[in-house]
Amino acid sequence: MHVAAAAAAILGPAAWAAAQPAQPSAFYRWLAPPVEDQLAADTTPIPPGQGAIFVPVLSFPQDEPHAVVFAGDRRVASGPNGSRIVLEPGAYTVRVGIASAAEAVETAVRVAAGQTAVVPVAWGGLRVEVVDEHNRPHRGGFELFGAIERRLLLVGFGVNTMRGERIPTLLVPPGLYRIVRRGENYRARTDFSTVDVGSGNLVHFKLVLDPTTGSLLGGGVVRPEEIGIVTDTNPWSRIYSVGVSLPYSSTTNVVGAPNQTSVAVDMFLDAYLTYQRRQDFLSGVFEVEQGVLKLNPEGSPPPPLQKTRDRVRADVFYTRFVSPRLGPYARFGLLTSARTSQSLVTEDVSIAVRRIDGSRDGLSVPANSNFMTAARFSPNLWREGAGVNARVLRARALRLDVRGGVGFRQNRYNRALFLDDDPLTPELEYREAGSFNEGGVEMTLVATARMRQLLVNSNFDLFGNIFGGSGDAVVNTSDDLHATVDWRNTVSYRLTSDLSLDYKLDILRLPQVRPESQVTQSVLIRYSFGT
Repeated sequence: MHVAAAAAAILGPAAWAAAQPAQPSAFYRWLAPPVEDQLAADTTPIPPGQGAIFVPVLSFPQDEPHAVVFAGDRRVASGPNGSRIVLEPGAYTVRVGIASAAEAVETAVRVAAGQTAVVPVAWGGLRVEVVDEHNRPHRGGFELFGAIERRLLLVGFGVNTMRGERIPTLLVPPGLYRIVRRGENYRARTDFSTVDVGSGNLVHFKLVLDPTTGSLLGGGVVRPEEIGIVTDTNPWSRIYSVGVSLPYSSTTNVVGAPNQTSVAVDMFLDAYLTYQRRQDFLSGVFEVEQGVLKLNPEGSPPPPLQKTRDRVRADVFYTRFVSPRLGPYARFGLLTSARTSQSLVTEDVSIAVRRIDGSRDGLSVPANSNFMTAARFSPNLWREGAGVNARVLRARALRLDVRGGVGFRQNRYNRALFLDDDPLTPELEYREAGSFNEGGVEMTLVATARMRQLLVNSNFDLFGNIFGGSGDAVVNTSDDLHATVDWRNTVSYRLTSDLSLDYKLDILRLPQVRPESQVTQSVLIRYSFGT
């Protein structure tokens, strides 16, 4: 509860401000000017003795179907919306929308000489932008049904706005409509969405379709500025996250427990950037995790401030897809720490340090003090690789990428120490880690699973050293391939659109340094924002 309360106090105002809804009119406003301004801007001349009909335009004349004028059952004229249609005086019927009479809106109009009869807007407009899950437009197909009469109105297709194509405006009678994936019928229980088109409203609808399978992944009404926001000059997206954990504990006069106070702060900052244009995809991840713990026991001096978390990771990945699911990749990564690492001893102790060259150093560390085990930015582990990236699975709830190729590793430990104690000796023994280079084959599995508010992300990176290596002597040589495993997992439960409760589990296996796996875990409240 302390963690949630602190996160709400810190992030609440920003999250509340971001959650303020737009007015309904912002979602259904016309792209065209008011009718009076449209009339004033139209310069179509009306010859003497004749009149005109004017059908207002909701978006742009080139995006809407032409109005059709009938005298009885005879078609006598047509023209673009937003311009006068010149006619002889008389009684007419104006049909606006889909060509079929059953789906168009018909209005009776009387034309008088020298006057312009404005047709009242009794229809609604619907603009459908078809995009993939990365908000890139494509030409995926969909079908539009009337929800009441359950009749197919049209088969529509998306357009590529990145190449200058325009989104058409469908003019339909007011009512409720159902959009389904191409080939489905009105009774579809999945892959459908509904939209209510009101009289005089221009509805801007974003439809998310998988360009490969045609599956409908989502859809809804958006503001007009959210349609076509991905352009050829803006291929970047950015997401930033802040995570915080503030564990606090205090005991006073509790039977069987010491009087002491502990305060800790764990923070997680990351930036996720992507660039996507046509076949090119570039992503960059920068993560910083920092944590400290302060103990204050009653009746004794407090120990030094302790580091609980210290990790800095950077990953850059690029691929160029030669097909929708396959393409070569190149990658670069770095894993290090930003601060000095120290170990707290609670009693006087003798420490023996075994160096890389075989020598042995001894030192005495007094109780309640820190013993330095690594300098800043030690170790720093560099990763490079190139190969083939395959999008194996792109389902709504599960995604899987498989990558394989050639990789290189530079492991710089800079004389960092790790515990390697022999219980048969009186000293506490540490070993100095050696630096070394490797070359070999790498394989990476990247999986994402979504289940309502739960998101699970797993990145499994396997590397086998087959080209040999150079550097200081390694500790463990029993594994000929020296298989390295870097497995990163995040389980995220969405509390709100911006807040989530995250559990992170990282497992790093470097048998060249020590046979045991290096495991780190954390639980954080995370706030995400970005574009």
